[in-house]
Amino acid sequence: MSSLAQNLADHVLAAPRQKIDTEVLYAAATAFDRSLATAPTARREIRDALDELVTAGMVAFPVSSRHFDTRDVPPLPMWVRRPPREQVTRQAKAARVWPQSLEVAGRIATRNDEIALLETVAAFLRDGGESRPSVPMRERSLELFGDEKRLDGLVTTRMFTSGALTLSLLRCHTVPIPFVSQWIPGTEDVKGVALLIAENHHTYASLLEVTRQRAAAGGPGRHVGYGTGSQFPSAVLSVPLLSPLPDRIVYFGDVDLKGLQIPAAASIAATRAGLPAVVPALPLYEVLFELGCDRSATQVTMAVAAEASAWLGPLAQRGCDALASGVRYPQEAIGYDLLMIRGDVLDQV
Repeated sequence: MSSLAQNLADHVLAAPRQKIDTEVLYAAATAFDRSLATAPTARREIRDALDELVTAGMVAFPVSSRHFDTRDVPPLPMWVRRPPREQVTRQAKAARVWPQSLEVAGRIATRNDEIALLETVAAFLRDGGESRPSVPMRERSLELFGDEKRLDGLVTTRMFTSGALTLSLLRCHTVPIPFVSQWIPGTEDVKGVALLIAENHHTYASLLEVTRQRAAAGGPGRHVGYGTGSQFPSAVLSVPLLSPLPDRIVYFGDVDLKGLQIPAAASIAATRAGLPAVVPALPLYEVLFELGCDRSATQVTMAVAAEASAWLGPLAQRGCDALASGVRYPQEAIGYDLLMIRGDVLDQV
């Protein structure tokens, strides 16, 4: 069974009801493998994983085609049904003495898969695992389970969410998704070393090229990066890898619901990790609003618009008005040609 199918199987087994909406499993799949959030093959990979569960007898698809989403290919069932759990008489299991660090986990573990997990961890600890250096999570996962993605799914199960097992115990750690960034040497920036992040990679390319030209003409040096879209709240944690270390993280993206929620979430993640807050590149947003290159978008309630736009600080009201009226401002309006004309705006960021 593939790693993705195994992860979905864990969710199926843990589901409180037999009937499980596919959207729940779809969300679990993208949480397990973040690349599925944007991959064009995501629907096919998830359908293949569900087919594996059917073959394994773990779920059944609806009989009627009316219960399939056929708006795209391959069709996806709107729900799956888990067979009823067999009523079995539990036999008293032999007393198992776990290492002290696994005693709490031992009291929680009741299923065979949980016991097997603890056996694997106990063997790791017995072989000196506690003194091993901490390594990236997927490296340890491959070592312990023969599957580099197995821990991705396990950390969402009760053995880990309860705190009974931890990545620290397994001497491993998560690794933030890296983002593309380049350091452009230039004059010293009196506001501190900046990392300027673009939400979209086309704008990143223009910001990078114009920053190079401005720096060569005496403009400030800075990092210019592509925030990898919706992955930035995770990718921002890789900022400490940059040299020189940024004093400021400045963000420029679309003025729409997602475009404002991404940096707001990234700012929370950054400050929790002891990094600078993610702040808006106000000079660029001011020009974006000034140009009025608005496009229609899904209208949101005033409350949602206000919450998302609060990140814009002094421009929050303009962002709120746009979202609440069903308007968006794509950042591509601040492109290469405009930046070459108004490069001083870029220097002010």
